[in-house]
Formats: sequence, C-alpha cells, structure tokens
Amino acid sequence: MARTTERDVALTELPMRGIIVNAEADDDVAITVYPSDSGILFINKESSATVEYTLPAVADATGKWFWFFTAVAKKIKVTAPASTMYCAETTLQTSIFSAEAIGEAGMCICDGSYYYFFEIAGTWATS
Repeated sequence: MARTTERDVALTELPMRGIIVNAEADDDVAITVYPSDSGILFINKESSATVEYTLPAVADATGKWFWFFTAVAKKIKVTAPASTMYCAETTLQTSIFSAEAIGEAGMCICDGSYYYFFEIAGTWATS
C-alpha cells in the first residue's frame, strides 16, 4: 500500500499555547477540559485528593491535544468519554491514572473518533 501525503487529521494547534496550574489553594478536584484548551499544559499542584481532568467529546476535539503533569506526589486521573481512549492497555479505556509521584506526565491527542494517550514520564495505569 502506497503512503499518501494527505493527513487523516490536521493537528490544528500543536504549539504550546499556555499553562494552567491547579494549585493546592484552589482545592479543585474536578476539572473540565474544553476543546479550546488544546495546546495547554495542565500542571497539578493539588495535594489533598486525586484530581480528575475530564476530556471533551471526541467529535469536538478533532486535532486537539492536552498535556498533563503532576508537580506533587498525588494521582491525577484523565477521563475520556466511555471507551474512547487508547493507551498502553490492549482495550479501549475510559480513564487513566498517574502514579503518586512528582513528574508524571502524559499527553492526549484526538482524531475525532478516539483519544490517544501517550505516557511521557512515569507510570500510568487504567486502575
């Protein structure tokens, strides 16, 4: 099969556009990620509980990407719509968790049908 030069999905905002810090003082443990947050690095400094970042519907996130990093020794959870995330597991997942270690990092990229989660640093698991 010959490779074409056309792309299935154009990454519309691959350059990093900013940083959002969830600080301990904010005490926010449920964060909704919007399609307009594409290109944002989400840094978690909330140490009192696991913080859950909920991704937008895949149809709304075509070509979008979101980067997650934990600056405290506390888990973060990244949740996609039901069974729409590919990661290191062999089946589609809904959520993935970081380990409880500083420096855990991961990125989600969406093609409009699925999210693809890339473990950048640390150990991530689906439970």
